[in-house]
Amino acid sequence: MQVDFYIISEHSQKDSNQLVCQLCEKALEQNLSVFIYTESAEQAYLLDELLWTYKADSFIAHNNLFAQSTMPSSKQRAFQYPVIIGSDLSTEQTLNPSQDNHLLINLSSTDLLKRYTTITQKFSRIAEVVGKNNNEKAIARDRYRFYREKGYTLNKYDL
Repeated sequence: MQVDFYIISEHSQKDSNQLVCQLCEKALEQNLSVFIYTESAEQAYLLDELLWTYKADSFIAHNNLFAQSTMPSSKQRAFQYPVIIGSDLSTEQTLNPSQDNHLLINLSSTDLLKRYTTITQKFSRIAEVVGKNNNEKAIARDRYRFYREKGYTLNKYDL
């Protein structure tokens, strides 16, 4: 498994949500399906809106699992979304079964891999988005050590 850390510096004009849109766009170009693991429903709805309006001339097709109750389940099953937003990796609906390559974009501060070890094995790549504050950086350092101990391929990108 490959894990990429995207570190947003204090002086960067980048926003973590904009970065997530860029990562989704690149992943789709590489034929990867994407699961965006969010901390809250509020964060998921923010990303949901941004993915629709990310570029003036296009959008990134996605499904927000927090908003599923607004869409009939038969319509959900009829179309496999390339990008899913949610906070529960234990459900089978989080991944597109027709694809082998999956990218997990982690926006949560929870210890994701320790909670979902078997599920995260379905992903070929993980993107850790690290914000500007010191707390997020401390969590990222712990995750980096954890991934290194597991023998994953690690990359770090300072933005």
